[in-house]
Amino acid sequence: MGGFLFGYEIGIINQVFVMEPFETAFGLSSRNAAGVLENTAEKADISGWITFTFLIGAAAGACFVAYPSNAIGRKMTIMLGGGFFLIGVAMETIAGNIATLYLGRIVAGVGVGVMSATVPLYISETSETSVRGRLIAAYQFMITIGIFVATCVNSLIIVYYGDQKGDAEWRLSFGLQFIPCVAMMVSLYFLPFSPRWLSYVGRNDEALGVIAKLRQLPAEHVDVKKEYTEIITAVEEEKSLGEGSWVQLFMDPKVRYRTFLGITLQFFQQWTGINIILYFGTELYEALHFSRQMSIIGFPLVNSAVNMVATVPGMWLVERAGRKFLMVAGGFGMAISLILVTVFGQVDVNRLGPGAITFIMVFTIFFASSWGPVVWVYQSEIFPLRYRAKGTAASTVSNWVWNAIVSKIAPLILAKINYYTYLIWGGFCIAMALFALFCVPETKGLTLEQIEVLFGNTPNDDLKIVRPSDVESK
Repeated sequence: MGGFLFGYEIGIINQVFVMEPFETAFGLSSRNAAGVLENTAEKADISGWITFTFLIGAAAGACFVAYPSNAIGRKMTIMLGGGFFLIGVAMETIAGNIATLYLGRIVAGVGVGVMSATVPLYISETSETSVRGRLIAAYQFMITIGIFVATCVNSLIIVYYGDQKGDAEWRLSFGLQFIPCVAMMVSLYFLPFSPRWLSYVGRNDEALGVIAKLRQLPAEHVDVKKEYTEIITAVEEEKSLGEGSWVQLFMDPKVRYRTFLGITLQFFQQWTGINIILYFGTELYEALHFSRQMSIIGFPLVNSAVNMVATVPGMWLVERAGRKFLMVAGGFGMAISLILVTVFGQVDVNRLGPGAITFIMVFTIFFASSWGPVVWVYQSEIFPLRYRAKGTAASTVSNWVWNAIVSKIAPLILAKINYYTYLIWGGFCIAMALFALFCVPETKGLTLEQIEVLFGNTPNDDLKIVRPSDVESK
């Protein structure tokens, strides 16, 4: 549900921007003397800040999450994020001026940032090795479901509720976010704490009980005892070194390359250009000369559905083909798609607009099945326990900061060079595929403790790649 909230918040804003009562309430548009609705000179700036404030709030939430994550546990930290989100949604819903809306966006963003850093971490520490990648990828799947459901709900509000209801239209759109958040917090109450966190704070008996419950085996079973022993041994080794500091996260030779990987992979994920389609897709579709109805309802629904469905093969392939293969293949696939979007859009948008739309969908398929889920999987499993909360937080901060930057500057670039903008994203996609090919070690099939061996066998050369087969042979 944490991923669902993440996706739902992202999914609603694209269509809220085109609700007339919202536009007029916050100065995005106004009616001229003839009664025709016109964009104001400040529209681009205001809409940019509405998006930017949420993303900066998310970056802030991800930044401080390491402290409660270690102090009160992963489970309670997710609950804390839900509390922030509810407060932010309440402020968005009742906003009577732009300042209140901005503040609500920031607070809701903090909540989503906390959850986006903690949920994959919680999943990685509670799941079995054979399905860990698939379950973390399910987090991305829930994000896409959230986007799709938000698009469906907003479409129904636009069609059946309509602008004639005034401010109630957009207030309802924001306010409905209460339902999944409350559902998440109630269901979270019944979930166990992370066994690795329980062991880290000295609650070993509880850790053993949680492992047995999660594996649906008695506590005396050999597999439960083996996993418990591995966790206790790893935790004791980590505790003997003490909790890692922020400085050590970037300076310790045993972990700094992993920090570099987590931050860089999240940087590349945002420079695919995916969020330009999610945040400003309506304007893109209108620029391709499609009708307003298709632009604000039809294509957003289709694209969010494609994004959701295409995540499923990624969930399966992450444990079959591996993390590295998906990042390389996905990067090259997205690059080709974006180059073709540029060709179709720039050469003759009137005749070739459908071709551009087609390859936007193809691009979405490649993203949703590769860089969408895989980066979250990878960052949540590569850090040692004493650094795991801070390492995951630093990587997630990278995601949100670059998300904010790209979302702020992309409309300006689009206004200057139009469809050639997609060549920039395509260039980044080629770069990220090459980066994954040469710099990213494969972690498929390894326990969190074996991943320590994978990175620990990188003597004096942070760029050396150690294969999983090397771990097995040692």
